[in-house]
Amino acid sequence: MKKIVFMILIVLILFLSLFVFGGEDIDAEKAAIEQVAMDYIEGWYEGNAERMERALHPELVKRAMIQDAEGKEYFQNLTKSDMVKATEGGGGSKLPYAERRIDVTVLDIHKTIAMVRVDSGSFIDFLHLGKTGGDWKIVNVLWLPNVKERQAVPVDPKILEEYAGEYELTPEFSVIISTRDGRLFAQGTGQPPFELFAESDCVFFLKEVPATLSFVKGEHGRVTQIILKQGGGEATAKRIE
Repeated sequence: MKKIVFMILIVLILFLSLFVFGGEDIDAEKAAIEQVAMDYIEGWYEGNAERMERALHPELVKRAMIQDAEGKEYFQNLTKSDMVKATEGGGGSKLPYAERRIDVTVLDIHKTIAMVRVDSGSFIDFLHLGKTGGDWKIVNVLWLPNVKERQAVPVDPKILEEYAGEYELTPEFSVIISTRDGRLFAQGTGQPPFELFAESDCVFFLKEVPATLSFVKGEHGRVTQIILKQGGGEATAKRIE
């Protein structure tokens, strides 16, 4: 008897789900949601601001939980304008196609809301979408860098001391390199400090984001600049102090 009742409940649930979204309708909704997610992630890697613009709701909030060198957690918040502007600047277009490894999974759909997981070579994104004006748009994003575990190697503290100084990326943004208790730290303008971990004597990585920082010496053996690499992009900051 219990088994019969259970089967009746299953059939009823299936019937109700088809009533809310017919089989064809839910397939169409899923395809539309997947397309929005692809516009978001492929738009980023293509540097295609039009696709990014199309995918995002005007009230988008994109967040990452970041932990600084002192172990303090805080949110990094981005808006639609921030994302479109960053995409216009090239986004992740310098990352080779083979390393992007994009995978989109629709986790759930209920009426006019949906949740999607997006995996790629650089990020893990969880998207919340809403259907507004007949179109699906990304309203919220919570993300983390897709960082592989890397092993740090020891570096002589005297070498680390040689790297301490200020490096200018732009007139408005510089990176302060400092040492403390035999450890190396980087702090960008308006940002908390992050610890750097050695991959070699001159190449360091961050655990919070998929980025590396290399120290380059001039002809006299003194460090004159650093090279920052992230998401296929590369930037050089010259030492000014």
